[in-house]
Amino acid sequence: MTGRSAIISTILFMLGAIVSTVAVSIIANSPDLRWRFDATKSRSYSLSKQTTDLLEDLEGQWRVAIVLVESQADPATVRQVDEVLSRFNQTNDVLEVQRIDPTRPESLRNYESLLLELQARYRDEIDLYETAVSTAMGEFSQLIQFAADNAGNMGDISATTSDSTAADLSTRAGALSLLAGQGKLVLKEVEKTLRVDDARPLPDFVRASAILMQGLTQWAEELDDTARMLENVGDVKAAALSEDCLVEASRLSIAADRLKRLPEMELSLISRHLQSGEAAIILSPDRAAVVPAGQLFSGMVTGSSERVTFDRRFRGEQLLSAAIRSLVDGLEPVVIFVHDRESSILQKDSQNIDVSGATAMLEAARMDVLEWSVSTDDKPLVTADSPVCWIIVAPARRTGLKPSEGEQKLLSVTSDLIAQGESVLLSLYPSLLPRYGQRDPWSQLVSPLGIDVRSGEVLCESSRGADGEMQVQMVQVLTEFTEPNPIAAALHGQSLALPLAVPLARDTAATPSIVELIATVPPSDRRWIESEWSPRQEQVAARDDQPAQSEPIPLVGLVERNSPLDGSRQRVLVVGSGGWMLNYVADMVMPAGGERYALLYPGNHELLLSGASWLCGLDERIAPGPLSQEVARLGSISDGTRSVWSWILLLGIPGVIAVVGIGVWIVRRS
Repeated sequence: MTGRSAIISTILFMLGAIVSTVAVSIIANSPDLRWRFDATKSRSYSLSKQTTDLLEDLEGQWRVAIVLVESQADPATVRQVDEVLSRFNQTNDVLEVQRIDPTRPESLRNYESLLLELQARYRDEIDLYETAVSTAMGEFSQLIQFAADNAGNMGDISATTSDSTAADLSTRAGALSLLAGQGKLVLKEVEKTLRVDDARPLPDFVRASAILMQGLTQWAEELDDTARMLENVGDVKAAALSEDCLVEASRLSIAADRLKRLPEMELSLISRHLQSGEAAIILSPDRAAVVPAGQLFSGMVTGSSERVTFDRRFRGEQLLSAAIRSLVDGLEPVVIFVHDRESSILQKDSQNIDVSGATAMLEAARMDVLEWSVSTDDKPLVTADSPVCWIIVAPARRTGLKPSEGEQKLLSVTSDLIAQGESVLLSLYPSLLPRYGQRDPWSQLVSPLGIDVRSGEVLCESSRGADGEMQVQMVQVLTEFTEPNPIAAALHGQSLALPLAVPLARDTAATPSIVELIATVPPSDRRWIESEWSPRQEQVAARDDQPAQSEPIPLVGLVERNSPLDGSRQRVLVVGSGGWMLNYVADMVMPAGGERYALLYPGNHELLLSGASWLCGLDERIAPGPLSQEVARLGSISDGTRSVWSWILLLGIPGVIAVVGIGVWIVRRS
């Protein structure tokens, strides 16, 4: 082979090798051929000094039990649980720790022992409810007998009555007859809630009392209306029956009122979380606390549209120590949701625009949850020694540019709370007012605190959907929170969804206050700030006059300043999104296998929980996320940087090697 042919052959060989390397690298980059594993999912735990000091100061008999179904848990998670419990067990002899799997025979004795201890801690509470429920069941049985004795008499009276009340009396006679025949089904349902089985480890006294209270209240009202109707008949027999109905209605009303006056049953909340199969139970010498599975594991969703995985990272040390601290200090923070609706937002509604899921999470964290409808109720009274925070739920739907009467009252109440130095969480919806040259009244409330809210704009993002078409979404999902703040540390690694995100910024012209901005959206050529947004119209793409996002944009602001009322420290939390805490966002779930579900956005509950603790001044109860406690790792990489390094790795390094090789070969040949 001549020298020229050898050079050409070598160059062709090197080009073929480079092309092959690039092809193999591109093919290997396919999600179906990539294998990833988390080398940090199981690591040795060392308790923080804060946790160690807390555990060493415990007195009396304490017990920590992690209820976990091992067959449905990730093996790495089980190892993490055992490691944390081992560290707890080595700290103080008065603290007994254990992991219980209720599905395994060898754990049944420990599980039954746990249930007996819970019942012993709350024996007075159980006795009170048992007596009340038993008495109410007796009252309902007497109601059934009353219906059986008087349904026929009422039917006879309706048959002899010719006025317009005859039809109503006939209907009520039929209802009494139905109650007499099927009323015992209600009692059987009550007995079912009190029955203990594999699915219900403890009697559900709260559910039983609720069933009876509803039945007694309903029939007290029905009989009272019936009595007034019988008075108008003008018959001696009808008058006598009317008197009997009034007496019965009064008796039922008194029985229902006894049930309403029962104190909240803490054991029922613990039992409800035990039914899920995963929870942590902490028993002090006289009380108990529960940490639900939704808090124990971060449940972070990762992956792509083709593959979704869940990071079930255990958050044991931080959450258990926070629960123990709540039992030690005895403080019960009060969280008050303030809104302008006529109906309750603490109960589920058909459209999922309530906070029932968030309420359950707050109550599980030993917080007392109340609500204040400024349109119908008076301001709730709170004891002076209870830390309290006010969560403002602004109206999501506005009938026009001018605020409604209820919204105006809510604005006035919010302004008064801030002026009085109260701790307030304020969530902001975008507004159409700036588009027409007017200022949004909600942003005007926040401006004096040192936060500028661009309420007329929404942060949008384009992405390719499953069908390959470009889609524009007006919700920001964040998982990285690297700011040096306890709330950011709790959120780090958990998915937080903020729909209709409104950009925030520092207002340097405001009065002196400490302002921290977290939940920062990194720059991206796929995001832009849209001023011509509309929640009822889909955005097609970024307009030419809307440049791509080039600067980080914070969406959550924390304000700390001296109270204008008495000089004490006041805290305000501002979130540039309105519906993030409502059920239709915060309680979205995805199947995790085995008929189990994981929260799609666990960061939404975490933001509310840690935010409420921060507002109440209980920073030590904010549990840092497990990711924020690990060694710092490489963060997010922009699309441009990733593209540059891909070409460097695919062509640059092999190309340099090829050039050097050719140069060496030429030198040797010469």
